[in-house]
Amino acid sequence: MRPCLFVPMALLLAASLPAAANEPAAASEPAANAELVLTDRQTFLLPIDDAGNRAPEYPAAVLAQQQGGARAICMRVDIDTEGAVSYAGPIVREPDCPPITELTKQFVDASEAAMREWRFEPAVVCNFRSKRAKEAAGMSCQGGKEEPQSTTLTFRLLFDQVDGKGVVRMQR
Repeated sequence: MRPCLFVPMALLLAASLPAAANEPAAASEPAANAELVLTDRQTFLLPIDDAGNRAPEYPAAVLAQQQGGARAICMRVDIDTEGAVSYAGPIVREPDCPPITELTKQFVDASEAAMREWRFEPAVVCNFRSKRAKEAAGMSCQGGKEEPQSTTLTFRLLFDQVDGKGVVRMQR
């Protein structure tokens, strides 16, 4: 059984489940989102990122331009029930997630390429026989039945130049 763990490399701004398949998705959104409602016999465990997931690389073309100063972008990552990334793309939620510029588009491209390769243990809803069994499990699914869920995470990345080198940090 898996423990309930914090997603260690993400600033988790959002975690949501896709809406029912029969609901149409908006043209600008790859997947519609719906709120997850749990019973008193259920818990939700966030996806856990694979240790092999690598941060995006700082684009060499931007580094060569020596445009100093840190630039932040936010990325949405949709994770399917198998733990694969089904979508990775930018989001804007000011002030923490600024609009995409000509310069930051290169950071988005690098992030999309890296994030499409990421793997996760999928999010799960743990179904327990009773509220007491749920409480006994604590922050795990022990004694419950795991039901994998598609979910969405948001990551904030900071691209910076330090001592002439490109540095990418996942912010918490």
